[in-house]
Amino acid sequence: MKAIERAAIRVHILGIALQPGTQDRVLEELVRRGYRVQPSDLRLVLDELIGRGLLDAQDEMIGYQKRRTYETTPAGRMSWAEECRALSKLTHEVFGTRLPPLPPHVGIDDSQAWLSGADLEDVDDQ
Repeated sequence: MKAIERAAIRVHILGIALQPGTQDRVLEELVRRGYRVQPSDLRLVLDELIGRGLLDAQDEMIGYQKRRTYETTPAGRMSWAEECRALSKLTHEVFGTRLPPLPPHVGIDDSQAWLSGADLEDVDDQ
């Protein structure tokens, strides 16, 4: 897996886990977005994000099975917002694409995560 794809997957995971969910839900979302990730590889990335304090995991027993739920921490939300901003700037520089604002449920001020109108004022989209 290439470094940029690995970074994109980490950003996606933090975005997906803004709403608590299981490893299966995260994997389904990644597959839906076109990534081919093995469950074992995903687990390594999830563990890395937990270790960095960007993701939280809660275990609960359902019957005789343990279910682990993942959720982005406040530090993870901030990291996700910063990475989204960096990616949106890169996308704009490379492709001249204007990206939509963040969805309202994210709970992060738009100016913290995406290019604002002021960032785009002096840029020509050619």
